Amino acid sequence: MAQTVYKVTDENGNVTFTDTPPSDQRQGVETQTIPVANTAIPIESSDTGAVAHDEAAEVDYQTRIQAPAEGATIPMGPGNFIVEASVDPRLNTSEHLLLLLDGAPVGPPQKYASWALTNVFRGEHQLQVQRLDEAGVVLDVVLDTSAATTVYVMRPTVPR
Repeated sequence: MAQTVYKVTDENGNVTFTDTPPSDQRQGVETQTIPVANTAIPIESSDTGAVAHDEAAEVDYQTRIQAPAEGATIPMGPGNFIVEASVDPRLNTSEHLLLLLDGAPVGPPQKYASWALTNVFRGEHQLQVQRLDEAGVVLDVVLDTSAATTVYVMRPTVPR
């Protein structure tokens, strides 16, 4: 329940708020009212339920590889680098991401849009990210696939 609050200003201009009226009437007193908490009118929602797979095709999915950039060269070393992707809209609870390196999956599908690749062989490689929706125990529905990004891995060669 809302209570009355008093704003008291003394002769020096100092302001104090209190819930009891001051006994000294020489001070400037204003009555303040505080509205009851949580009095906002709720917004009506249109709950349409879960989205069916047929309706999911209408969503404009955007799956992109952010890093490494197209045509990037991974410098000399063990062939380790990070792949980062961005997705729009955000993943829902049943969706996962899968990284493809030269068309083959790199690990299982995951919720995170970042992969640490290690020991990638030298040469040209194609990277793609797929947005998957769980459709059952074994099969996943591919909702979107990023454009292919080409990277070049430099690694030392060992003379034989």
